[in-house]
Amino acid sequence: MSKAAPLSLFISYSHKDEKLRQSLDDHLAALQRQGVIQPWHDRKIMAGQEWAGAIDENLATADIVLMLVSAPFLASDYCANIEMKRALERHDRGEARVIPVILQPADWTSTELGRLQALPANAKAVTTWSNRQEAFLSIAQGIREVAEAMLQDPRRGRRSVPSGASPSPAETPTLPTPASAPPAAVSSPGAMGLEMPEGPVRHDSPLYIHPAEENRCFEEIEKPGALIRIKSPKGMGKSSLTARLLAYAASKGYRTVALNLEEANQKFFEDPDRFMQWFCAAVGKGLGLRIKTEDYWDDIFGANDNSRDYFEKYLLKSDSAPLVLAIDNFDRVFAHGSIETDFCGLLRSWHELARSNGLWEQFRLIIAHAQESYLQKDINQSPFNVGLPVDLGEFSAAQVRELVRLHGLTLDDQHVDQLIALVGGHPYLVRMALYQLANGLSFAEFQRTAATDAGLYGNHLLGLLKALEDHPELGTALRKVMAAEEPVMLRSEEAFKLDSLGLVVREENKVKPRCRLYQNYFLQRLAG
Repeated sequence: MSKAAPLSLFISYSHKDEKLRQSLDDHLAALQRQGVIQPWHDRKIMAGQEWAGAIDENLATADIVLMLVSAPFLASDYCANIEMKRALERHDRGEARVIPVILQPADWTSTELGRLQALPANAKAVTTWSNRQEAFLSIAQGIREVAEAMLQDPRRGRRSVPSGASPSPAETPTLPTPASAPPAAVSSPGAMGLEMPEGPVRHDSPLYIHPAEENRCFEEIEKPGALIRIKSPKGMGKSSLTARLLAYAASKGYRTVALNLEEANQKFFEDPDRFMQWFCAAVGKGLGLRIKTEDYWDDIFGANDNSRDYFEKYLLKSDSAPLVLAIDNFDRVFAHGSIETDFCGLLRSWHELARSNGLWEQFRLIIAHAQESYLQKDINQSPFNVGLPVDLGEFSAAQVRELVRLHGLTLDDQHVDQLIALVGGHPYLVRMALYQLANGLSFAEFQRTAATDAGLYGNHLLGLLKALEDHPELGTALRKVMAAEEPVMLRSEEAFKLDSLGLVVREENKVKPRCRLYQNYFLQRLAG
């Protein structure tokens, strides 16, 4: 009996992060025992061994390279200029997979690592999680997913070794792809270098599909006091367009700050005053400024007055470049009524100040959200009826075919049509399918397993199912939609929420399934 040799995993890190690396070792132990990976880092160098040679040798032969990112890691010449450079060269040649693991908040997205999908989930730094063990679990699960996909890829020609024996490169031949195996729909040898379709697409990625609204947004962001509202369900491209706009603003010499409310600690949402202090401090931190909220906060005045004071006297200066602030996942505010009312009113007032106050002309705002507040507050206190609205939709058939080409795939027209028939032009669903097909998944296997928990969309579908299970009335409404042959009329709140989740599309006053993938999956999972 034979088994695939474990993937060699090289860990590059700063010794200042030793304790965090040890915690990661604990979470990778199961993968090592199961023969999936064989980790290596410089603490495994034995006495008398030449350390530089040992590092070079292991880095040159690693299948997976973890870059444990922190400020000390980026400050290390050896980590950033030698190990990272060599690892990325092998990554770009398709010889290894480089995975950034974000240990601590750091400006890593401005480095070459910024073009790669990072761990843990949402690239949220380990030290910012309320439970670090959950962060390390997310990392281990992500590594398992990558490693198992690599081990199953027939094009890699992984070595096989007898059970219980040690692999010897000189003695173990590579396994050929069986003649009976279904052909992979891929022609590009660089498929391993493709970006994982998780999170926003990097602003300079060759796989980025430019939405029709992009140039209009570029023009708008140059206007004094600009406000751009980007709306779409999760996975439809709002975060990617936001990243493009920030990159464009930076190229114009503007100061830019990106805030993702999903990453904010829950404790800041428990009190409006505390939330506003966090907001002001986070923007200043994004500009590289010291936190000075205590210098501008006076309990006599409300949080909004203090926040305006902080911006006017500290963050916005008459001789400074315009400030572009992007707030992603703004929806989180809607679950906290007391914060929503004051915060939305504040942002609306700042936008209007630009008409009469030269200082506020420098402030430009981008809001990315999946929904608007269902219970609309005073329209004069809302930023959602002013500025430039951008409602992102699905890819066109032509754009899907262009992505097929960019992924180096040789799918014929029939297969492309079948892909579109299943997932429509949903950006995330399309990109995930093409990524997996480019990495060896057969089209037949894709079709067979797509609408199952074990398929490539398993985590995505289970996440949506969890949302429906948390709100049974939505599950009941969705089951009615999925079972119908014609668009269905729902209660307005149900239609609003299902649309916000991206599960349905509107057709006049009715809704219908967004795609056949969702229909097939939820008809089965919501049955009975």
